[in-house]
Amino acid sequence: MYFFTRPQYLAPLLAVSLLSAACSRDSMPPMEQQLVGRWEWQQSSTGSADVLTPATTGHEVVVEFDRRGRAMFYQDGALQSAAAFSVRQQRPGRHIIQYRGYAGSQYYTVSGNVLYLQEMKGQTTRHSYVRLPAVHSTATASSSAL
Repeated sequence: MYFFTRPQYLAPLLAVSLLSAACSRDSMPPMEQQLVGRWEWQQSSTGSADVLTPATTGHEVVVEFDRRGRAMFYQDGALQSAAAFSVRQQRPGRHIIQYRGYAGSQYYTVSGNVLYLQEMKGQTTRHSYVRLPAVHSTATASSSAL
């Protein structure tokens, strides 16, 4: 008990406890962490039998969520739009992406490497995206050196 009350041991003890608390918080990523990355559109479906895919539309669509809270939307490799986003939990297991500057919001779930988005208003439309591999900085650095 004497060890914990001596002033010279108090600062290191506090530093270790703060560091361990920070590490445990990092091990449980916030809701936004699940979204961070690039996602390639696979299909969209409505309540009817209509299913849209890149093959049926002739377009590749990618959405990228970054750590600064921005979502960027690409079609055929060209940036189409961008918006700030935030995530809130409506109830346990039900998360909502809210985009600033857009009227719509979407429910989302992530299962493995698949992102499911569902429109909150209008006709029930569900979209699925697959996570694209992260671009490694070492690959970028080595290719720029050539």
